[in-house]
Amino acid sequence: MSSNQWIFDIQTTVFSRIKSVCTAKLVSKYPDITVTMDSHKVTTAKYPSVYVHFLQPTEVGKDLDGQTVNAIYLTAQIEVNVTQAQGMVVANEVSSVVLDIMKEMRFVATMPEFQDTDASYRTISRYARTIGNTETLFEVPIV
Repeated sequence: MSSNQWIFDIQTTVFSRIKSVCTAKLVSKYPDITVTMDSHKVTTAKYPSVYVHFLQPTEVGKDLDGQTVNAIYLTAQIEVNVTQAQGMVVANEVSSVVLDIMKEMRFVATMPEFQDTDASYRTISRYARTIGNTETLFEVPIV
């Protein structure tokens, strides 16, 4: 296995944490909640929905040897979508849970931008941090 494989696994690790914690905390109140990395439109949308999109990571912390990637700067854009009927309060509640999860993993947050249309409300936030190749992102169990 490549010594740089961790770069390809880190996004899955972060997404899995977001999905498992978000679902555990919110499924009793919102049984149709969806957490996805899939940008394709689905035929039957379920709300609230959390879409996690990772932007292109950048290598940081290069050493003189230059054979391995020691760290990356990872940025995630996370969108929370709810129906007009659910309202902005639900969008804020789900966004708050996502913020807690990302802060637990020590990401720096850009506070949500709010958008509304005739059919839905949406919050868009960005989270970023440098992650080293030997770091543990979280040690706290899912609550």
